[in-house]
Amino acid sequence: MADEDTRTDLVERLLNFTRNDLLGDREIEDLTARTPLLEWGVLNSMQTARLVAWIREELGVRIPPARIVSRNFRTLETVADLVLSLREGAA
Repeated sequence: MADEDTRTDLVERLLNFTRNDLLGDREIEDLTARTPLLEWGVLNSMQTARLVAWIREELGVRIPPARIVSRNFRTLETVADLVLSLREGAA
């Protein structure tokens, strides 16, 4: 269940979604949890919106607009930390 995800499990789910849904035909072999998403062009405004929607639908976590800032979307690790912090705040 999503609420029981560990940080490692959450990062793996984010990696899978990014590879399978956000990258499309592009392949980034070196994509890891620490890949700089904005610098490498993995995330743009449209892809970020898709990621935020996926997080809401699949993980049940709503990201407030004020939290959709570059520092929270630098890497998949920072995205996972954001999701976990929002979960804790809702508990």
